[in-house]
Amino acid sequence: MDVQVPEVRARLVFAGGEWTPARARVIERSPAWRRSAALMQLWWWLLAPVVFWIPPHIPWVLVVLAVGAVRAINRFREYRTLVSLRGACPKCGTDQDFPEVGRMKQPHVVHCAACQWELQAQVPLSGAAT
Repeated sequence: MDVQVPEVRARLVFAGGEWTPARARVIERSPAWRRSAALMQLWWWLLAPVVFWIPPHIPWVLVVLAVGAVRAINRFREYRTLVSLRGACPKCGTDQDFPEVGRMKQPHVVHCAACQWELQAQVPLSGAAT
């Protein structure tokens, strides 16, 4: 299931307000996708009876239940997924691919590999949810 995600315009913003254009690939997530992805993360709860037999018994069960719940909540909060981000750093001008992909946060923070400054990636909504 190789889905082609089109590139959209984005901006990389430095703390001082300077910005440069960038290209991003973002998947907009529908409520149905978020619900099903969250429910799929609850398979961790199926491990609770298995890890109960590993001493100390109760802490392992609590850890497995907590991991499943946290992963499910994070998937449910994933409104947008950043697949790739490429652009020039507004501080030093280095053109690069940014490795901070995954669930987009507001604001989504990336770091320049050359000058180590923190940048914000601003990507407009596309309106098409998958």
